Amino acid sequence: MNVIILETVLFIALVAVVGTIFVTALGITPVGRRLRQSANRKRIDKQAELTCPVHGLQPEADLVRLPTGESLCPHCYKEAVHGQIG
Repeated sequence: MNVIILETVLFIALVAVVGTIFVTALGITPVGRRLRQSANRKRIDKQAELTCPVHGLQPEADLVRLPTGESLCPHCYKEAVHGQIG
């Protein structure tokens, strides 16, 4: 019984070590670099979508979705629809 438990623990440790080596190798290889660059690009694109050229960075929850599918900052929406500035 003890041998079975020991073999199971050693197998789990082996799987963990191989997984760690694999994940570390992904960080060094060109594939890992490409994955990091893609993640950075998505993060920067997301931040660019949330930035109004006039009013700056806006929280995503505050943006107004237009019928065309575009997003508009709440200040620009007030100015365009209600004619209010401020």
